[in-house]
Amino acid sequence: MAVLAPAAPAPSTAAPIAFPPVPTSVEETGLPFSFICDLVLKVMYFNGGMLGRQIAQHICLPFALVETTLKFLADEGYCGSTGVRMNGLGSDGESIVAGMQFLINTAGRERARELIELNQYAGPAPVTIEVYNTVARHQARIDAVLDRATLREAFSSLVLPDTFIDRLGPALNARQAVFLYGPPGNGKTSIAEACARILGPPLFVPKALYVHGEVIRFFDPIHHLPVERNVPAHDRRWTLTERPVVKVGGELLPRMLDLGFDPVLGFYEASLQLKANGGLFLVDDFGRQQHMGARDLLNRLIVPLEKGVDYLNIARAGTSVAVPFTNMLILSTNLRPHDLIDEAFLRRVRFKVLVPNPTADDYKAIWRRVCAKEGVAYNDKVVAGLMDSHYKRHNRALHGAHPRDLLNHILAAARYMGRPAELSDELLELATSTYFVESDGQDW
Repeated sequence: MAVLAPAAPAPSTAAPIAFPPVPTSVEETGLPFSFICDLVLKVMYFNGGMLGRQIAQHICLPFALVETTLKFLADEGYCGSTGVRMNGLGSDGESIVAGMQFLINTAGRERARELIELNQYAGPAPVTIEVYNTVARHQARIDAVLDRATLREAFSSLVLPDTFIDRLGPALNARQAVFLYGPPGNGKTSIAEACARILGPPLFVPKALYVHGEVIRFFDPIHHLPVERNVPAHDRRWTLTERPVVKVGGELLPRMLDLGFDPVLGFYEASLQLKANGGLFLVDDFGRQQHMGARDLLNRLIVPLEKGVDYLNIARAGTSVAVPFTNMLILSTNLRPHDLIDEAFLRRVRFKVLVPNPTADDYKAIWRRVCAKEGVAYNDKVVAGLMDSHYKRHNRALHGAHPRDLLNHILAAARYMGRPAELSDELLELATSTYFVESDGQDW
């Protein structure tokens, strides 16, 4: 069935994107003035002498707002200026103060150490949870309709029958949870990852959130890939990224689905499903999580799936917060569905799509693709012999991952022998002897 790793994501389709406006006052940031002052003080404590412009860039706020903060901190005796270090006005016409260097003094250091005992966060200014909730719901509204032609293009790097695409298409249009199941090695993970390319245009994600006086670090460079394009002026506390793809497998722990609090740093890390909002949340190897059973995972996600709202506990504030659940959940497994969960739970995941073994023609098509990718001449006679001697004779099922794996064995063997790589009976027999395990073998 599936063969190659998904091709590089296609450029995002051009679509109108609502850019968050630049805040022109402290009130428009939604943050308390005292919080911004404390943040600037911690930034100077950790970074030493900084230009006013650099402080503004660091916390992602306009210098006009930071200038007010610096004046207040200087009046309070927490910092001072050592003079202008850059000539002229800034590129945005800010005042000459933007080129002045600011240093934290002894009183400021003492105050900063008091703040750091509670919270060491000294990054970009956060966005309030109320604003985030509104933006997340807005960005989740996608009017584009997916048809067969669109899906064929999205899955062009995979060998998939139209019958499968027609089963998956309605689920993607409905933006509902999908249960991908079937034998191992047929590209379920690759299919799920390919779905991310058609989720919609880029979206904005906040660098951090502010809720009940606490900070939640949100932006994750692993899952949020910034879009490289010229964008108009906007609130730099938000980053334009591709639709996120958050993938987790057998290492999933229950705590990963809740806000993670670091008692040393004193702030929170967003949960996996929160980082996936607006994109794809893929639970790979569903049912093989050592520390979280399939039933426990569905119990945790059942309310968000049905209501579109998740509730995250902010322990230090003694409360919880409601956030949108706007990601598309895909559960992928090679275990039998009824061995995992009962019918009542399966009903909650409305779309169940079988990823079958490839047909003989599809299997050969996969061989042609992997050979073309590696620059090895395809030999239909050799592949036909492989299918007869190692599949039909041993009653072994065809799997989409086998051609890629066997060709990698051939390439490694050819390098070892110091000869050109080719799809020959000799090299393929060597590859199969170290790849397949014969259940009736007498090797020991």
